[in-house]
Amino acid sequence: MFFLPERQEIICYPIAGFDNDLRPGHRRFNFIWYRVGDAQALKEMCVDENGHQHEHSVPPPLIRKDLIAQMRAEAEEEMPPALLDALRVIEQPFFTPIYDFIAPAIVHGRVALLGDAASNARPHMGFGVSKAGDDARALAAALRDHDDIDKALAEFNRIRQPIGEKIVLHSRKLGTHMGVDLKTKEDRDMHLLLQDYRAMMDWIAVPDFLKAYE
Repeated sequence: MFFLPERQEIICYPIAGFDNDLRPGHRRFNFIWYRVGDAQALKEMCVDENGHQHEHSVPPPLIRKDLIAQMRAEAEEEMPPALLDALRVIEQPFFTPIYDFIAPAIVHGRVALLGDAASNARPHMGFGVSKAGDDARALAAALRDHDDIDKALAEFNRIRQPIGEKIVLHSRKLGTHMGVDLKTKEDRDMHLLLQDYRAMMDWIAVPDFLKAYE
């Protein structure tokens, strides 16, 4: 489920329950609310219930009650009933700042980076598990096909690093929806396009988006 108000994005989807339980009624439900903030707002949010200043985020049990109350009040004003039904039963919301990054190389000596460790795409791409699986498969294939481990790792880097970079570039296109740091005309045009939820869904649901970056 998606909800796309101005400068925000909400995405909800079921995930496995405890012990990988997939039975209806035993699964969990991911509820993610992307919101625009700045460094000062984050700093203030990172003061916990005891007045301690954290650098990046706050352990969920220590998040200030006033922040949670403010979040819930804003949700009541903005969200449709289906989302409110889910949010109201979340006992312990938490927040975390989000960043993306592209590793210029995903092999360092005999260390190979896979999945989110190699590149991290935000806002939500729904591509993390698929990418991690394909990274692992490519690494296994490279080690199978090369007797020399260093050559195998170099081949893995050659194949998979550019793919991770393309995924992040696509996520940045989606992120222009938020209207933040639009430096180029292309960014501004994409931002305007994605204000139409139908266009947003088209761009999120592109099955072969990697081909657009070849």
